[in-house]
Amino acid sequence: MKRPSWFRLLCLGASLACATAATAQAAAPFTVELRFLGKTLNAAQQATVREAAARVSGLIASPFVPVTLNLPANSCDSNLPRIKEKVQQFFVFVRVSDLGEEKYAEAAPCDLHDDSYLPIYGVIDINSNGLSDLPRVDLLDTVIHEMLHALGVGTLWEADYRVSLSGDSDDKNLIKKVGGKYYYTGARALAAYKALGGKVSAGIPLDADAGHWAGGTVCSEILSGEAGDYTGRVNPVSPLTLGALEDLGYRVNRAAGSRYALPLKGCPTDDEEEEAAAPANAPLKSGTAKPTYFASCAAARAAGAAPIRRGQPGYRPEMDGDGDGVACE
Repeated sequence: MKRPSWFRLLCLGASLACATAATAQAAAPFTVELRFLGKTLNAAQQATVREAAARVSGLIASPFVPVTLNLPANSCDSNLPRIKEKVQQFFVFVRVSDLGEEKYAEAAPCDLHDDSYLPIYGVIDINSNGLSDLPRVDLLDTVIHEMLHALGVGTLWEADYRVSLSGDSDDKNLIKKVGGKYYYTGARALAAYKALGGKVSAGIPLDADAGHWAGGTVCSEILSGEAGDYTGRVNPVSPLTLGALEDLGYRVNRAAGSRYALPLKGCPTDDEEEEAAAPANAPLKSGTAKPTYFASCAAARAAGAAPIRRGQPGYRPEMDGDGDGVACE
């Protein structure tokens, strides 16, 4: 940050004090503040959302730059309050909304800092459909995923969305389309992908929505397009997602990431392989449950688990033929 001339003069006469103040400012931890709106989550659900916020906060090593906002209601989305304050830390509005039958939640960043083009705040909507039946570990996994979206991962990868408060854009694109498919090209995540053994041609393969890693490439990673298929666990925050945060401009705490191996031979197809992947979540081990994966409806019925509703361990869209949210009926 550029300092005014009077600040430099003061520092010449009190260098130790100024250095201490600057160090304290730089050392301020990044924190995701939660602002619950509308329909209230119960106490256990709120605790889970706070756990997710703490987990994501721990991934970021760079400080938040305070900014004064004076925004009318509904500036970012409908049913949001007016914001008139000096924002001291990144925050997210958390709402419970009817999102239909196809998703657990959705999120977006709102208003970007000038210069850095990083989000000042965001919005997370948690689907009211099936929420009461959603296990704690799956809610935790979902909210971590959505908070990363609110921070810009998967949502600020294209120049069209990178517009700051003043209306400026840095015109940065972190993805490209080749042969009808999307690929991620940010340098830090790309380097992580190569280090994990990924073969790079156009870039890291992305899901069809261009906002998630391709599920068939990363399988159960936290930002996988198929992460929701792997229930009963918190999916790993891999070096790919940490690299994507760095590509956006954050400094990251790599020690807060998860152990992760790129599935070079394809995604797991049975319980044994999926269970072997579970240790990837070392930082969240105490909060995870044994993963559940059924190769087929016959296997689910044999285990006495059918029918399986969306949000329950073992549910996969591939086993829900009519898309009604109930697999292996």
